[in-house]
Amino acid sequence: MTVEAELAGDDAVPTAPATHPVVLPRISTDPLDMLVDRIRPSVARAVEALQVAAALEADGVTDRIARVEYGFPDVFALAGEVFRRLGPPADDPPAPVATGHGRRQTLRLLLHGPLYALPSAVFPAVLSVLGQRHAIVALTLAGVVGWAYAGTVAFAAYKLLGANRPHRAARLLRFSLAAAPLTGALLGAALGDWRLVLLAAGQLTYQLAGTVLMFYRRELWQALAMVPAVVTGLAYLLGPVLRDAALVTAAAGILAAFALALWCTLKKGGADEQPARLPRHALAGVTAYGILSALLLLHAAAPYLSDRLDIAVAVAPLILSMGFVEWRAERFRAQAVGLTRTSRRPADFEIGLARAIGREIALCTAVPAALGVVLVAVLRSTDPAVMVMVAAHVVLGGAYYTAFLLAGFERFGRLCASLTAALALHLGAVFLLGRPVAPLTDTVLYLGSVLALLALFLLGLAPSVRQVRHFR
Repeated sequence: MTVEAELAGDDAVPTAPATHPVVLPRISTDPLDMLVDRIRPSVARAVEALQVAAALEADGVTDRIARVEYGFPDVFALAGEVFRRLGPPADDPPAPVATGHGRRQTLRLLLHGPLYALPSAVFPAVLSVLGQRHAIVALTLAGVVGWAYAGTVAFAAYKLLGANRPHRAARLLRFSLAAAPLTGALLGAALGDWRLVLLAAGQLTYQLAGTVLMFYRRELWQALAMVPAVVTGLAYLLGPVLRDAALVTAAAGILAAFALALWCTLKKGGADEQPARLPRHALAGVTAYGILSALLLLHAAAPYLSDRLDIAVAVAPLILSMGFVEWRAERFRAQAVGLTRTSRRPADFEIGLARAIGREIALCTAVPAALGVVLVAVLRSTDPAVMVMVAAHVVLGGAYYTAFLLAGFERFGRLCASLTAALALHLGAVFLLGRPVAPLTDTVLYLGSVLALLALFLLGLAPSVRQVRHFR
């Protein structure tokens, strides 16, 4: 009997047998088989259950769905059974992602910290002209604004570059660079001294020029532009006769960096492209993070800039090691992807990732610690307050590594909330103790606040790094 007759019922008139029998497909009633069929196209080349777990999470399968709909305790247990039912991979797995940088790329990243610190060689000459109080206020204000400004512009430019909009990224960088001197001049004018106008404008110009040159991987140009200023600035410390030379070469170096950065943006300009939307909430988060991060560093050092420079310069080891911290953070994703290829169980992945993060934090504190030992030796200081301030910035090396990872997941709300809590903890404790607070007490409180910051960052990072889908 044909299929049509069978479907018609008992009263249907029989017809001649079909030459080729029709076989109806078997319809499975097992929801797990249906899930395997649905997920198969995206995991046909999977070589382990962790890859299946990532695909399931991306498909919206949660632990609750795994329990209620499929009878498994969590997504990882469900992924193990799905992986078993998938059978062998459709073809050979892709080659592992490279886990390292070339030497040139590594050197570029390591130089980022020292490059930002180059103008500080001229600060003694600047202070001798403007006076410590006014210059410190201008540098602090310009530093906070410049940190947030440069960070926001860089984030937006990299977003445009990732969206295949290099010409729009170049235009954004060009206009932002051109606006930097004016922004700094307005900040200086608010302080009521034309010399502070020049100082604030110069600082913001250098920060934006450095951001653009780093974006286009022209760090060597930036260093060469500032070499004369660094040499004369250090020479001024040996004799005041070179004060004017230090100021002139600093201005020339900033102008040279500005011109080189502007040339890079003009060279990369081109025809109009399709517009690309920038995530406004993320841009706002980057700006807030930059402001809070700068405040965290500067508010601790500011009280000591006028009479306790040995405590204030304790930030130097951290600044010099920030390139190293950035380099280690850029390696994190490759390390995590490598763990997805070697782990056999979800627990193995989580343990391996926790150990990797712990090792990286140890490295990111070891480098500023070594530089801190050198600084203390140069200062010939035995003051406990200096030691504690150096230790606080050593801990901040590990905290900033964790912050880079959180920023990679765009967890800017967590970053800002944690920084606000750390600031409130330090300032609140100082307020409760009353003024004046001894330097040792103040630095111990600051160390406690940055330890709390590191803990908050780690708590915020834990939920994101445990999701394998982020490392597919």
